[in-house]
Amino acid sequence: MSRVAEITSASDRHYRAAIDLLVRFFAEEGFKTPCEQIAQNLRNMLADEGCWAAVLLEHEQPVGVVTVSTMLYVEHGRLAEIGDLYVVPVRRGRGLARRLVDAAIDWSRRRGCSGVFITLTLEGEARHRLSDFYKRLAFAPTQRTTMMLASAR
Repeated sequence: MSRVAEITSASDRHYRAAIDLLVRFFAEEGFKTPCEQIAQNLRNMLADEGCWAAVLLEHEQPVGVVTVSTMLYVEHGRLAEIGDLYVVPVRRGRGLARRLVDAAIDWSRRRGCSGVFITLTLEGEARHRLSDFYKRLAFAPTQRTTMMLASAR
């Protein structure tokens, strides 16, 4: 008997579903990352013990995905970042994204992380008011600014 909704690792059996959901997410949000690069990056993440990806299934159909990466810091020890969180539009507003975040937090705690953070894009905030969603889940602003030097690939 199948469960109505379950969260399962994105390895092996659900790897392709995770890629499909991430490609859909990136396209909807206007990211230009090619499918092949998404697939390779996910493969690399799944091979790294400090990373995790999971798919949310409803009636055995993939409807959501989350990715998490960890890093070590002198100040805080190991921290996790939820890098990607996506639920297909027709399934939104039913608590599924919250379930994925809860699963990511649980996974992070089991790995000894002292905290979990997220990075919000200006576009994501404008389009979806993501800070309101995360504040309801007890995330709080850090008063830090994240900056990045893109590689010269």
